[in-house]
Amino acid sequence: MGFQVLDDHWCQDALNHDMPLFDQWAAELVMGLAPLPPHILEPGGQLLGKHFEALIAFWLEASPHFRLRAHSVQLQTEKRTIGELDFLVDDVRRGRTLHMEVASKFYLAAEDGAAWPNWIGPSGRHDSLATKMNKLVVQLNASQLPPALEFMRLHRISKPEPVLLMKGWFFHHHSRLHRHRAPQWAHPEYAAGWWCKPNEAHEVMGSDHVRILPLPKGRWLGQFHPTENDPPLHWTRLQAVLHDHFSRTHRALMCAVVIEGDAGWEEISRGFVVHDQWPETGR
Repeated sequence: MGFQVLDDHWCQDALNHDMPLFDQWAAELVMGLAPLPPHILEPGGQLLGKHFEALIAFWLEASPHFRLRAHSVQLQTEKRTIGELDFLVDDVRRGRTLHMEVASKFYLAAEDGAAWPNWIGPSGRHDSLATKMNKLVVQLNASQLPPALEFMRLHRISKPEPVLLMKGWFFHHHSRLHRHRAPQWAHPEYAAGWWCKPNEAHEVMGSDHVRILPLPKGRWLGQFHPTENDPPLHWTRLQAVLHDHFSRTHRALMCAVVIEGDAGWEEISRGFVVHDQWPETGR
């Protein structure tokens, strides 16, 4: 397809080399300090993809192994925006320049099958894996557009290699979670979750041993660790929560299923409860 996907091997290598940096940030958090500015740490009202992009930008700027040359470059011609480059970055260790597009997405199997059109976003059919990948191919070719070439010439940036850093989860209907078909070209160990309609929720979580944590969108990206101020709910309370939620919005509700262990509540699975009309619903 003309670009490289930055896979787990690349990510693990990059993270291992920057482990002292992450250890420093973790130590600051333990001491009650905030290494990340509040507008990056908490997404607020911004789109989740932009939040993910801001986190990557913070890392690339701080890393001694990368040199961030430009971020969110708007490409314009005749006062019309024709594209954008997420990142232009020098990979210092490998001696190359990258045009890096990043994405963090969540897709649900509306039908059991590997084809990308079967995989739909939690907000409905306007967002599918097929649509997103087609858009990313266009974005990754944007570094060849004349405004991009002129920007790189003015800033003395070497011709970059297009690369994609895409993270997220795939969700299968709860009845097929253990006998599902993976999306085409998905990593064999991708993060898998479940989805269900509101009247199916008790089939997913009907156990006295588990508790439920509805997750706000700002907590979709990482594993969730409940605190005293955020107690998990007994699963029997979920129906009331779902009724209240879907009486106000059609938005899917992400939930973490947790169980109490020696170290407290531990997440054991994650999934979406979607509106009865999903995937035909709008936002």
